[in-house]
Amino acid sequence: MPFTISEKIEFSGIGLHSGEISTVSILPSQKEGVYFSTENGLFPLTSAHVEEDSRLTGFRLPDGTIVRTAEHLLAALTGLEIDSAVIRLTGEEIPILDGSPHPFAIAFSGAGITEYGEKPKKGALSVPIVIDDAHKDRAIMAIPSERLRVTYVIDYPGTPIGTQKASYFISPDIFLDRISKARTFGLTSELDYLKKNGLAKGGSLNNALMFDEKGLLNECGLRFPLECVTHKINDLLGDLALLGKIPTAHYIGICAGHDLHGRLVDRIKRVL
Repeated sequence: MPFTISEKIEFSGIGLHSGEISTVSILPSQKEGVYFSTENGLFPLTSAHVEEDSRLTGFRLPDGTIVRTAEHLLAALTGLEIDSAVIRLTGEEIPILDGSPHPFAIAFSGAGITEYGEKPKKGALSVPIVIDDAHKDRAIMAIPSERLRVTYVIDYPGTPIGTQKASYFISPDIFLDRISKARTFGLTSELDYLKKNGLAKGGSLNNALMFDEKGLLNECGLRFPLECVTHKINDLLGDLALLGKIPTAHYIGICAGHDLHGRLVDRIKRVL
């Protein structure tokens, strides 16, 4: 059976990169797929044109509406296997909340997730796909598998983050209890670059893990040891949501980012 949320859920808060307050509403739907509702109509997420950026998931809907930093919301829908919903956004950027998909996931779970109709068929990947950036030792790949699995590796040499690897078989329970709790992260050494490029205007220790050369600046500490690399799994799940139905496969990211995730999505669309 396909799933949707049982009631409308709404969040207001600051955008991580814009620094502006916005409101996003997620509504139940029995129309297959995730849709964005704008003044000009209802548009399926699969119709969005993705803007390539390694720092965030941004896309343009067919009517020209821009949506930025959607990955945490989309990861929550994907991780909890919510097939259908309508999203309404006031502003251009989804609120960052605590920097993780967890507030969305907790709200969806608390509101209830309802079955309806016949379960849509999910395809399985039949051939391996590899996207790489050889100049920067980065890659993203999808390998045929009987179960949905995500593995990720990050490497920040000379920083407290260091090298981390995490791997999960994706299920609603694992997503809610562990993966969704992982917050976005960054280095203080990157802040000047980000702000010069109009990013991270709404970033703070309340919505991001920040590291300097000595260690973590957040007094609350990490939620679990592999929080940073696990957050990259959230990002990938959110980006894969642009496919509509995520093919069953083992997805492997090696120092990748939203730009490579987007290229993988494009390649999968051509293969299926």
